[in-house]
Amino acid sequence: MIAYQALFLVITYVIAAIPFGFLLTKKFSKKDIRELGSKNIGATNVSRIAGKKLGLLTLILDGLKGAIMVIIARFSFYDAGNLHLFLVLVAATAVIAHIYPIYLNFKGGKGVATAIAVLLTLDFSVGFLAICFWIMSFCLFRISSIASLIAIFSSIILSSAYDSPTSQLIFCGLLFILIFIRHKENIIRLITGEEKKL
Repeated sequence: MIAYQALFLVITYVIAAIPFGFLLTKKFSKKDIRELGSKNIGATNVSRIAGKKLGLLTLILDGLKGAIMVIIARFSFYDAGNLHLFLVLVAATAVIAHIYPIYLNFKGGKGVATAIAVLLTLDFSVGFLAICFWIMSFCLFRISSIASLIAIFSSIILSSAYDSPTSQLIFCGLLFILIFIRHKENIIRLITGEEKKL
């Protein structure tokens, strides 16, 4: 069982590392998203550089690639004694793969879409409410980075409130730290008032 789980984590990395934002802008706009705007391959930068339709498609695909792997793991290893811990590892692998994709020399996106999607499949209540927090924050501030940080931070509080397993609480905490670090440039721009609204 452990060998199969290890293999599944490798497959999860390979799939979740697919840089959809880069591929879509390269295919349809003939642009290298890594050289334009914030130089990030995520949905926000794709929206600014290649349009809202490609940005939305990037958002959906970046979320699906992580969510699908967690769903497959849940049904494939349903009889595993450590199922929830394994699902957390799959979710973590998917986020790490998006942020550090082997296909782009380990320089990927900020992980928010993938993170929220895996949270949704890992714990629907926590994931759904995190999405609600993102939407409310974005409507209030019109700044993606603020909405993202609030949404991911809310997952820590929500997981605690719902008495989620310790592994999930630790995952959400580490997730926030990682995504906070990935947003350090955005945070600097927020402090200096230079962060752009959408």
